[in-house]
Amino acid sequence: MDYKICNDCGCRVDISSNFCPDCGGNSFNNLQTPKVVDSSKPSLIHSLLYWDYEGYFVISKTKFTTIVLFLFFMLMGIILNNILGAVIVGSIVCLVVFCIGFLIYKLLPKPSQFKLKYNDYGLLVDLKHFLLFWQNKNTGEFVLSKTKIISHLIFIAFALYDALVLIPQNLVISILIGLTFETPAFLIGYVIHKLTNPNPTNPKKVISKPKEVPKTKEVPKAKTTPKVITSDYQTNSEFEAYEKQIDDLEREFSSKEVNVRNLIEKRFKPPQLTYTKFISVVDKSSELFKNQVEASRTIINLSSDCSPKIENELNSKIDVLKTIIDKLDDLTNELVLVEDKSQDGDIHELFDDMEDLIKSVKEYE
Repeated sequence: MDYKICNDCGCRVDISSNFCPDCGGNSFNNLQTPKVVDSSKPSLIHSLLYWDYEGYFVISKTKFTTIVLFLFFMLMGIILNNILGAVIVGSIVCLVVFCIGFLIYKLLPKPSQFKLKYNDYGLLVDLKHFLLFWQNKNTGEFVLSKTKIISHLIFIAFALYDALVLIPQNLVISILIGLTFETPAFLIGYVIHKLTNPNPTNPKKVISKPKEVPKTKEVPKAKTTPKVITSDYQTNSEFEAYEKQIDDLEREFSSKEVNVRNLIEKRFKPPQLTYTKFISVVDKSSELFKNQVEASRTIINLSSDCSPKIENELNSKIDVLKTIIDKLDDLTNELVLVEDKSQDGDIHELFDDMEDLIKSVKEYE
């Protein structure tokens, strides 16, 4: 399902909606449409420059660095008139760099599903993202990186100064001097970025709310809503099908939530840290589910007619409710089937997927 991010509150909004259902904002950051997994064989470009994550291709820093290093050694060989020596030394250095990078690639966990989907837009676009942008792992959004831009400018400034003033006849030394100053600048900026804002978003814009959109935040009363209810709203008959579907989903979620909590308590006895972590994820899922139900009923209760825009909003909310229930189903099955605690990897992965879903739907910083 395609979506965009509200610049006013950070909420995820269906791509066809003109207003944010949470805050009434009408300014959005349109994310690129995620790529569909291509079942065909990868191209030569993908084989040379990308990692393959089960059909999702993400540009590889290791492969890119290895190729650039080899070209650099070839340039040195041409300048020093020793091509054979450059090929031998360059091959050894590049092999070591590639092996280290490949080992890191194998040890690191697979990127989030959102990060995987928002990649592979063509080599030029992917290189631009790689060299100039950070990517938010929770939404797939690309945000311009001040660290990368400043680092590249430092490289250009020192390399040009060396090439034009200090040693004009030696291009290799100019490149090395530029890298000498760029590398620590980038590393310092990267550490600051990871400590302060590892998942960046575009700056929020202060905008006025449209008059025709009601303030939906004042209507719901989440704290007093029981888990299982029947609809008491006096709504337009056009919305009856949506009301019934939401009621059924709420009953289904309530039943499955109880089962999941019981299974977690049996499998991971409190007060273990694992138990606390997993129950916390279920609590957040429950809160998210209730918020989506309340938002749906608010739309139904305040809408005078079932326009295409309203239908899109309701269908979007219902899709989120179904996704949360599907995650609970997968988790229940895994907890029932896997009895050996040494095989808990899939369970942990399912909880990580649930956390990614929660972060992508709720307001995030």
